[in-house]
Amino acid sequence: MTTQEKNSKRYELLKVRKRREERRLAKLRARRRNRIAAVVVLFAAITIVCGTVFNAAAKEITITEINEFTGLNETQTVRTRGGSVEEVLAKRGLDIGETDRLNVPASKPIEDNDDIVIKRGKRVTIKSGSDEKVVTVTKADAKDALIEAGYIPGELDQINTDGDTIELVSISRSDEVTTETIERGVEYVDDPNLPQGQEKVIDEGQDGIKEIQHKVTYQDGEESERLVLGENITQEPRNKIIAKGTAAATPAPSRSDVSDDGGSINGYKYKRKITMTATAYSASHSENGGFAMSAMGTALRYGIVAVDPDVVPLGSRVYVTAPDGSWSYGVAVAEDTGGAIKGNRIDLCYPAGADSFGRKSCVVYVLE
Repeated sequence: MTTQEKNSKRYELLKVRKRREERRLAKLRARRRNRIAAVVVLFAAITIVCGTVFNAAAKEITITEINEFTGLNETQTVRTRGGSVEEVLAKRGLDIGETDRLNVPASKPIEDNDDIVIKRGKRVTIKSGSDEKVVTVTKADAKDALIEAGYIPGELDQINTDGDTIELVSISRSDEVTTETIERGVEYVDDPNLPQGQEKVIDEGQDGIKEIQHKVTYQDGEESERLVLGENITQEPRNKIIAKGTAAATPAPSRSDVSDDGGSINGYKYKRKITMTATAYSASHSENGGFAMSAMGTALRYGIVAVDPDVVPLGSRVYVTAPDGSWSYGVAVAEDTGGAIKGNRIDLCYPAGADSFGRKSCVVYVLE
């Protein structure tokens, strides 16, 4: 065999070996691809199974965060595998401060479909009357904050705010009736039987009474306004009446010229003359025991004399004078009597001050 033939045979042999190697490598690659595919399928199956198991263990919950002071109101739905409410909120950066409020206990274990609400709060000072205290509220509206803190504002109550201070002023109104005295007036009347300069109460009178209807407003228990709605006089006032004396005091006995011609006395004709003892009494109520009228029913006054009717008939006109003319009462009318006026006694009426007269001798002329 020639060299050329040997080389040709060797070349053919190499080609056969190469085709065998390529077929072997192809089979190896096919087996590797099959193994990888099987691993991928297995991994996918495991992943699906694990995911299903994981999802089956997770819980879906709703978290709502409310902050009325900033206007925040957000809700999110999340899935979690468990833990307490506090732990789940902390993982999402939702810390709970001292002034914040949760609708469930922070230590409560998470359950599927839990609805967790966080209300952000702050501290405020509430003033009500003399009471003042610091409380935590989550309501931005002042009235709502007061109710949350346990204060129930009335319909008329006033609410004032100043920064983080809320003031509740209690307002109430009521209808009230008061009584007021209407002072009696004073009325003076002239009394001719009372000496000048003297006064006497005839009627004490009485004060009137007036009812006044008020609408009264109170702030924190203190009266702040009082309006008059109306008035009603329940008792009319009656004036106090005082008698004011106008009578002149008893004149001092004065000398009188007596002209007695046996038939007339100072020009007055008489039918009889009698020597008597004279006394005096007063027309003033306060000096005569309250008597105001004579026995004949006439008002006591100067010019009335009291006599014994058996000696001088009532109604007789008389002239009374001293025997020596040292004093004279003048003309009078016998209209009165007295328990002590018996026989030749005569009692002369003066407006007042009769006590100073004493007892005197006199001549009584019974005129025609």
